[in-house]
Amino acid sequence: MTLTKAQEEEIIATIEQYATAYRKKDIRAFSTIFSPEISGFGSGADEVIHNHADLIRQIRRDVSQADVHAVAFSDRQIIGDGRIAWVTSKSTMTFSVGGSAKQTLSGRSTMVLKNTGSRWVIAQLHFSLPFGGQSTGQSFPGA
Repeated sequence: MTLTKAQEEEIIATIEQYATAYRKKDIRAFSTIFSPEISGFGSGADEVIHNHADLIRQIRRDVSQADVHAVAFSDRQIIGDGRIAWVTSKSTMTFSVGGSAKQTLSGRSTMVLKNTGSRWVIAQLHFSLPFGGQSTGQSFPGA
């Protein structure tokens, strides 16, 4: 079984809700688009999410430290069976800290979403930044 066009559009809408929630610092929206059993990783060494409370704590920290001006997911690949969907994408987040100049993080995201029967929720999330010491064509730094 593969995803229908309508399911794929619903998944994209959920991901866009995630991006909008960051820009608006909307904790309530984050709470509704993530599964109670969420798990995942952020790009920082201490950014480990074991449950919904960890997620909300991380999001509160994120939005308290910076203003997020834009979040975009590009080069998306969405695969699923109607109950579960796997999404990979390139991710960019444009932000500023304390009124400073805007900066952009360019990373990668993976998400697993589950269909609750009435909507899609994000059950797993991973955001990472490519390792700067690894050149194009290298599998390991210095290789």
